[in-house]
Amino acid sequence: MTVPARPSARCRTLFLELSRYLDGDLAPARRRTVERHIEACACCATMAARLRKTVAACRAEGKRRPPRDVMSRAAERIRVLLAREGRRRSTSGPARR
Repeated sequence: MTVPARPSARCRTLFLELSRYLDGDLAPARRRTVERHIEACACCATMAARLRKTVAACRAEGKRRPPRDVMSRAAERIRVLLAREGRRRSTSGPARR
């Protein structure tokens, strides 16, 4: 499938709604309009397919838990940063808002 180098103004508008379309968050009439455009436009069909694949990969990764050693190192790093921030605030006087 050949994709144009520069999407049209209509395509750029649709790109702003593509995530909502894929998540099923568009009103039925708007969803049908977007679907018809995707069916007719190679550029937007490619973008929708790529975004669909990216979303699926992110969701799959989000279900996996990091290894225990990674979690331990991250927790320790957070403790160090919080302690450092606490020391800095206590020596710099009252917090500014």
